[in-house]
Amino acid sequence: MRILLLNPNRYLHPPVPPIGLEYIAGELVSAGHETRLVDLCFSDNPFHEIDGSVDAFRPDIAAVTVRNIDTVLYQTNEFFLDGIRSFVRHIRGTHNLRVLIGGPGVSADPEGVLAYLEADAAVEGAGEGIVVHAAEELLRGNGQGKVYRRQYSYEIAPSRRTEGVDYQRYLDEGGIAGFQTHRGCGSSCLYCIEADTPVTYRKIPEVIEEIRLLVGRGCTRFHLCDSEFNEDPDYALEFLRALKSSGLAIDWTLYMKPANHSRKLLRLMKETGVSLITLTVDSWKKCPLYWTDIEKIIFSAHSSGIRLVVDFLTGFPYEDEETLLFYLDFFRRLQPDQVGINIFIRLYRNLRVTQLIRKDSALKRGVLGRAEDRSLLRPVFYNSIGIGRMKELINGDPLFRLEGTDRGVNYCRRREEAAGS
Repeated sequence: MRILLLNPNRYLHPPVPPIGLEYIAGELVSAGHETRLVDLCFSDNPFHEIDGSVDAFRPDIAAVTVRNIDTVLYQTNEFFLDGIRSFVRHIRGTHNLRVLIGGPGVSADPEGVLAYLEADAAVEGAGEGIVVHAAEELLRGNGQGKVYRRQYSYEIAPSRRTEGVDYQRYLDEGGIAGFQTHRGCGSSCLYCIEADTPVTYRKIPEVIEEIRLLVGRGCTRFHLCDSEFNEDPDYALEFLRALKSSGLAIDWTLYMKPANHSRKLLRLMKETGVSLITLTVDSWKKCPLYWTDIEKIIFSAHSSGIRLVVDFLTGFPYEDEETLLFYLDFFRRLQPDQVGINIFIRLYRNLRVTQLIRKDSALKRGVLGRAEDRSLLRPVFYNSIGIGRMKELINGDPLFRLEGTDRGVNYCRRREEAAGS
């Protein structure tokens, strides 16, 4: 079977290589199928590029990735599904191909995204272990309208094929290479579509070889594509020891959660080239131990010589201004490199925070967007404190940054700041 793999992501702030499709290509090729990856990120004429690839490759079906539904930023939001749907319609209408969709964005509402994009079937969550079955069923004419979900397994071993991805172009345009050590997240954050999803780990020697392959293609800067690196501190330590032993000289950035860290972990991170930690923090009903963990990891990062910025999501239902002032004073005392504050909470249909707001009519005053649309695919946010008031509370302190005013990400911002210093 021939499968055309399509990356419709044309967002350039920054451009992100389609790592998910690279893993899926490896899975399909290992199963004896042929693939061609068509990356539309920098295409001047994407429909023409699709037509040329279909004519040359003659695929049996197409698989389209949905990295994000939108940018999850209120002030500068960009909605991606309409553009993706135009590609799906073109593939189905012009070339009479069945279309399988997958990717992180699908997990927000698998049935809703499938219907909106007018595709034939969808894969929810990690595609390894299920995408081959889904593609084969679709080719046989089965599975129309079906959402495929992989059975849980502790360890995954996807190979990765980078053919079709112009990494030099990504590097030239400000993007950096990515890799993964695991999928899923064991945390229960009420605002996250990946909360409480099964965690599966990759074989460490294969991750190291993957990094070596990308270094051979000229990549020296990397961003870890895990939700949070320290999901399992023992696995994280084992990976760092292997990376150190490999002798690979890379500069890499990552996300972490406040818990599950140690000085040994931070020291090895520094020794293996970690230059920036983004610490994900939220203010929803946290116990004192949570804030103690934040304090410890900020001090540990400082003593290890690693820059640390905080992504702080706040303004949840029932929080008051006095509590918010406590958080601001807390960060002023600890002095991480920067605190990015997000006060707009993106609502998706199946999130716990969405259900909480829908049950209390008083909270609906804080809903921004088309709240009457029960699917919530188009951007809808919850906001309990205005931007003007938030600016007053920050009072010009350069430690804090209000997110949503531009479209950059932390690893790009820190690089720009370093270049300007």
